[in-house]
Amino acid sequence: MNPPQEADPPPAHAPWPPILLAATLAAGATLDQLSGGAFKSCVSFPAAVALGAAIVALALANDIWCAMVLARHKTTILPHRAASRLATDGPFQWSRNPIYVSHVAIVFGLGLLLKSPFTILLTPLLAFALAKLSIEPEERHLVRKFGDEYQAYMARTRRWL
Repeated sequence: MNPPQEADPPPAHAPWPPILLAATLAAGATLDQLSGGAFKSCVSFPAAVALGAAIVALALANDIWCAMVLARHKTTILPHRAASRLATDGPFQWSRNPIYVSHVAIVFGLGLLLKSPFTILLTPLLAFALAKLSIEPEERHLVRKFGDEYQAYMARTRRWL
């Protein structure tokens, strides 16, 4: 006998974004420690801490804005839950994934703030993992759920920036 099908299956069964962020930060810190800080001078320029703090602050502000837009649309912010409505305004008018843009910016900014060269070097890997484990499954979910409306949004709005 086949198991019952979910009426609206989620895009993923695991909340990949926080897992990937934590893994990237932990790997960066571990690699920095294993290197004995040999590459710390690469990110020890005078404005590194201020620049990192500004990037993190702007990314967090964008996350709050995104959460407000999604709340106004009465849809989930959780990446492993099915969307109930399509949000295309606010930061979503410039990027289909502004929250993931913020995640990447936060990790990069923390790399500067903490003077962690390996965290900075791992940031593109984070972006790739987010695309494969979160963004692509979410896009398939949204195409199934919203069809032509989402495909039109995809055509006019970039995935990242």
